Amino acid sequence: MRLERSGDKLTISETPGCVWIFAMLFVIVGGAFAYGALGGFRDLHLQPPVVVGLTLAFGLIAIGAGIWIISRAPITRVVVDRENKIVVWTTFGFFGRKTSVYKFESISQFCLIEERDDEGAEIWSFGMELVNHEFLRIGSVASHFEENERRLVFAANEFAGKQLTAVELATGEETAIDTREERHDQDL
Repeated sequence: MRLERSGDKLTISETPGCVWIFAMLFVIVGGAFAYGALGGFRDLHLQPPVVVGLTLAFGLIAIGAGIWIISRAPITRVVVDRENKIVVWTTFGFFGRKTSVYKFESISQFCLIEERDDEGAEIWSFGMELVNHEFLRIGSVASHFEENERRLVFAANEFAGKQLTAVELATGEETAIDTREERHDQDL
């Protein structure tokens, strides 16, 4: 994931290009099998119908697996807009674009979501916890390195005013959030 700040906006984006390359290998190899079984083989007339049918089936399965992998890994962009007090979460995928908008009041905090992979190892994802205790996993690719995801969580929470800044944490100012919330209430 990439982190960019510009004025009153913090943009966190993820483009899972390596996942798409992996998926395209499935699509290309499966496409070659399907093409061959549908008349592309030079010696198709010499092959038994069972072999042609299996070749076509395996080719279509590989194409479907590649499309499924690509559809589960969209481009993700989260924009934390401090001026308008909203978070805009946009995904661009194989099947179109989806945008969700959340107000700061409906977000409890940005968080780290811990999961386990197929082998039982811990994996970490950047996420968002809503006020109703619902957790939303933002990125489509989880990481085995907790620190990579933790820096995104800290930056987003600090930018949105959901936690103390690094300077306030270092100096031990415990009342900074209360003061910030009081100023926010006065602005309303």
